Amino acid sequence: MALMRDLFLALLSAGLLALSFPSFDHGLPAWIALVPLLTVIQAGSPGRAAWFSLASGIAFFMGIFFWINGIDGFTPLDFIVLGIYLGSYFAVFGMLLRFVTERTPFPALVTAPVLWVSFEYVRSHMGFLGLPWGLLGHSQYRNLPLIQIASITGVYGISFLIVMVNTALADLLGRLKVSENGDRRLTPGRVGQVIFVVLLSVGVYLHGWMAITAQDQSRKINLTVVQGNIPQALKWDSGLMHRHLDRHARLTLDACLNASADLIVWPETSVPGLFGKDLYFSSTISDLARQTQTHILFGSAQRPKFGPGELRNEHRLNSAYLISPAGTILKRYDKIRLLPFAEYLPYGDDLPWPKRFVTATGNFLPGKDYTVFSIMDVPFGVTICWENIFAKHFRQFVRNGAQFMVNITNEAWFGDTAAPYQFLAMSVFRAVENRVPLVRCANTGISCFIGPHGGLVGKVTNGGKELFVEGHLTRSIPISPHKTFYTVHGDVFALVCLAASMLLLAFSIFIRNSCTDDR
Repeated sequence: MALMRDLFLALLSAGLLALSFPSFDHGLPAWIALVPLLTVIQAGSPGRAAWFSLASGIAFFMGIFFWINGIDGFTPLDFIVLGIYLGSYFAVFGMLLRFVTERTPFPALVTAPVLWVSFEYVRSHMGFLGLPWGLLGHSQYRNLPLIQIASITGVYGISFLIVMVNTALADLLGRLKVSENGDRRLTPGRVGQVIFVVLLSVGVYLHGWMAITAQDQSRKINLTVVQGNIPQALKWDSGLMHRHLDRHARLTLDACLNASADLIVWPETSVPGLFGKDLYFSSTISDLARQTQTHILFGSAQRPKFGPGELRNEHRLNSAYLISPAGTILKRYDKIRLLPFAEYLPYGDDLPWPKRFVTATGNFLPGKDYTVFSIMDVPFGVTICWENIFAKHFRQFVRNGAQFMVNITNEAWFGDTAAPYQFLAMSVFRAVENRVPLVRCANTGISCFIGPHGGLVGKVTNGGKELFVEGHLTRSIPISPHKTFYTVHGDVFALVCLAASMLLLAFSIFIRNSCTDDR
């Protein structure tokens, strides 16, 4: 009976967590979601805590990643392996939390958020397995006052606060239980902890309100995003590529009739094939830039990310080009953070990957430079596709001088699912962390403008729809020449949590060994 109850509580946490993320997108349940799981963790052995935490993690990640099953070539076995791998971080968190609280005098109010942030950071930086997706703080992307602290701590600061609140609630519920002699076990120390959490939360909100309401006297420039909405099944049809380019050109001319822009942005791989070698592509875009007298930024790659790898033996690049109003190529950025098992095969010469991975994976080369473009003497950076989810990668452009950022992407692969909205949630944090506006331009997905404080200031829509529609949108964005603490120093907060976790673990082992020696 106890087994079923604890399993129910673990899965309840998973369900509440999933409700907090897109596409459910409620946010609020995150503040209580971990209470059931923490109750289970603190009631048993470290091993038992690990198993129930694993079940909770698997259920949560398979819930928010269910959309991945729609990608061609992705199998149910792959989905299970993904769930187990990501769920294992929950398992180790639960095991170590119980281990540490059993052996040290430190309250869970401190140890739980420190351990949680440590494992989020490790999961985000595990080489080709690194995946900073579904971090707890991402659930709060619409809570603008709260998330301003990310300009200091990154998204991990919000995760820390959420876990601390959950831990305080779990402890409070446990302490309010009536003991055998009828006394309540809510001590002054526990009341003090609750007060501390409340004051910390209020302080974070006040910091956020002050940041949002600060006067912004910065210069502004106008950008236009073009969403072509090319069906993925047709995008790489060689007989239709010129027609797809013409669609982007038509939308661009239509946008210029309605508003002037300093930069027109097209999505990732909006120019399929090898730009510069196809005369039609080169001449059409150059003529369009001269006709509109505007800079044009577009993506070009030589093969699709997913699908058969007939061209995999040729080295290829996924790039962004900037064309001047005179029709000349000013600069090119080559994607640095490639997508494993799609654009490249990790350690392909050393590991015996299944044949289906080898045949379906492209042979793209990573770029080497964090290229900074410039228009009107305003520097900016470009990320391509999923590069936007990596905070360390994104902030490097801002460190190099970018005063606004552009993300070009193609989310048609994922269909009408939660994936584009989850991408959007993570993108909001990139803007807030570095206090720069971020422009997202998708073939289809959510093409939008995100302000330096994370607020959405416009989306490409048609009849209320924002997925699988074509259109364009022009907005003014502020230029942000100032660098935040996070931009300059990076994940100092998360690294402090990681160091503290190591000390906690070492202290736990030392205490245990000392007790054993005394016996």
